Amino acid sequence: MYEHFDDFKLDALNCGKDYYCDASLTPQNIESAFTIYQHARNGTTLLDADGNTIAFGVTIVGRLALRVSTRKDNGEEEYTWAPSDESFPSIDEIMKENLGILSEDSTGQMGSILNSKNWSLLANDAWLLGSIHANTEFHFASPLRWDNLWDDNMERITVTAREIIGITAHGYEIRRPNPKLESVAVCIDRNKAMAASLITYKDCVKRYINRDIVSTLFRTQS
Repeated sequence: MYEHFDDFKLDALNCGKDYYCDASLTPQNIESAFTIYQHARNGTTLLDADGNTIAFGVTIVGRLALRVSTRKDNGEEEYTWAPSDESFPSIDEIMKENLGILSEDSTGQMGSILNSKNWSLLANDAWLLGSIHANTEFHFASPLRWDNLWDDNMERITVTAREIIGITAHGYEIRRPNPKLESVAVCIDRNKAMAASLITYKDCVKRYINRDIVSTLFRTQS
């Protein structure tokens, strides 16, 4: 676990800009990611009917709702978020409202869905690692199918695939307790989970360097 910012920062920088190819390693984004990690490490919570904070112990992973563009009468484009449905299972606004969000600005309730204003690959990794260190259950809002694991346009793994790799490589097992409901990852090796770090996460992700190798992940988890 990361008790101190300097340890987190050092591991993030040691992962390098080739791995974090976005703006992850700017000072602001490293600080933001560490705050997200600290929040996630404390576990997820909900509010009961009386407004009291109660432990929930579930983290939601999956792709975000589809952003739909429509043309207004004046010719301007307008964007809305399409609700999750069978054609595009996803994390939508209703789910965020019901299960709560977690961000660098969270106070009190720590929701189940990451919603960072400074989102980066590092922030996403930090959130996942914090949740692993909290031994939370992971529930998948999107099906574990090929188009959710591999981006054909960019020819690389998706963020969802990164999450699955990080979860299964660090003491978790994906199960399908009910065929009609979402897949769930549960911790089966707490020692392995607690040993997870940005470095071990990076090493696992970098094994999935091409489509053929990622297809083995798909066959294992589908």
